[in-house]
Amino acid sequence: MSSHPTWRDVPAPFRVLARWVTIAQAAGYGVSLAMVPRMPRSPDMLLGAHAHLLGMTALFAISGFLFAFCERPGDAWKTRILAAPFLAILVAFTAVWLAKELDHRFVWLLPVTGLVMTAAFYAQTIRILRELRAAGRTEGSR
Repeated sequence: MSSHPTWRDVPAPFRVLARWVTIAQAAGYGVSLAMVPRMPRSPDMLLGAHAHLLGMTALFAISGFLFAFCERPGDAWKTRILAAPFLAILVAFTAVWLAKELDHRFVWLLPVTGLVMTAAFYAQTIRILRELRAAGRTEGSR
């Protein structure tokens, strides 16, 4: 039994909203993953980096907020999964600076941080959708 609110405690309209926000996020993030390798280099990387940082932070904040309502995993794992993308963002942007200013070999950190962000995001997304589905089934049997 969880000591905090879960999706079973949330009224159906909020679960519907959460489900579709999660699906939209997953679709948008998936499209961005597919498009990034095809994007041309821009001379003004600062603006792009700023937008990228804010967008990823907002994405992970929304998915993290929704994930916090999940019953599973336990709090220790949930905390790790919630924190992982934010830590990866910091490491990624630090790696970009280090590669530019100190040594180009720091770029190896970028695919690693991308993998961490992707794994955490989709772990959250899958768990949210499973628990929303289960909460809806439970409500229907009452």
